[in-house]
Amino acid sequence: MALNKNGFTRKTYSDILSEMEAKFQELFGEDINLSSYTPLGIIMRVMAFFYSKLWDVVEAVYNSRFIKKADGVSLDYHGGDKSLPRNPATYAYTMLKFTGEPGYVIETEEKFSTEGDVHFMLLEDVTLDELGNGSGEAVSVETGAFNNVEPNTITKQVEAVEQITSVTNPEKAKGGADRESNTSYRNRLLKANESNGKSTTSAIETAILNTAGVRSANVIFNKTMETDADGNPPKSIHAYVLGGATEDIGQALFNSIGATTQTVGEQVVYIKDNSGNTHEVRFDYAEVVQIFVRLTSTTNAEFESDGIDQLKNAMIAKIGGMDLNEEEQQGLSMGEDIILSQLFNAAYKVSGIDDITIEIGKDSLNLSASNIEITQKQVAELTADHIEVVVNA
Repeated sequence: MALNKNGFTRKTYSDILSEMEAKFQELFGEDINLSSYTPLGIIMRVMAFFYSKLWDVVEAVYNSRFIKKADGVSLDYHGGDKSLPRNPATYAYTMLKFTGEPGYVIETEEKFSTEGDVHFMLLEDVTLDELGNGSGEAVSVETGAFNNVEPNTITKQVEAVEQITSVTNPEKAKGGADRESNTSYRNRLLKANESNGKSTTSAIETAILNTAGVRSANVIFNKTMETDADGNPPKSIHAYVLGGATEDIGQALFNSIGATTQTVGEQVVYIKDNSGNTHEVRFDYAEVVQIFVRLTSTTNAEFESDGIDQLKNAMIAKIGGMDLNEEEQQGLSMGEDIILSQLFNAAYKVSGIDDITIEIGKDSLNLSASNIEITQKQVAELTADHIEVVVNA
């Protein structure tokens, strides 16, 4: 039986072919020729191939009932039942600073870009003052994490005019995010099951993680009546967040904390309650620690042609970051150290590895075979460009 007390077991192509051979021999005799070049053998293999596809569908239907195994729209249905939709791709926002002819009005929807053609559009009219200076908020034209461009990179006018001398973004653009991956969404739904109510540690972290664009969060609670070692005042909450728009994070914090709880941080959001009263909510964005990895491996014949890419993706999946399939991997939680032995476990899951040496560090010139400590205010991130793979066949 495919479905029993132990769960569901999918029949493979080989299983189906073996059963069909046994049945043919039972009906037509033991000496029947079922080789792959005979008419009956060919028909039997064609039928087994399509039957195996049906079994794949049956298995997918069975797995769709469980959050840990569901994928795609089936996973979205689980989130819909919990009122936790998948985070969509979002736009990035930043302030643009202009210099030019005094009194000139830069109109809403004027576009500016980086050297790499990442385009931003003004959300408001900007009138240059008597000194020829002005600033206004802009939003990226497209969605995605690639729009979170670095400071002073938006320097080009898409439609150049003489009245604008220069444009730049003094601060990094924020809020841009890719559509949430299956892995990240699944982990968030599982974590939501662990937290109920409000004002608890899990509930506050879950509320922040359920905010669009947020990749990771860590909440530090000072439950004492004394200022802690990090300078957090008594009975306060200090949230460190990776990604997400400032206003959205502030609203999520306000909705999940107690009415009298004090929040701490450099980022400030003012939230109005149902009575029209204004409340100050504070938090900080986490520091992203870029990690560098060097892999020196000895391989055998089982090492596949894309083995190097598999190794890179394995490291990114373990630490966190954008992999070669352009899928965001959640990896380690905020404040979680990088343990070298755990990277070995991930590397040896790639077929064809006989031996491997792993060196890691916070810059490419200082790599070593030792753990990396990450503070509660930091989160580790790895990209494919920061991974060097040396293969000795």
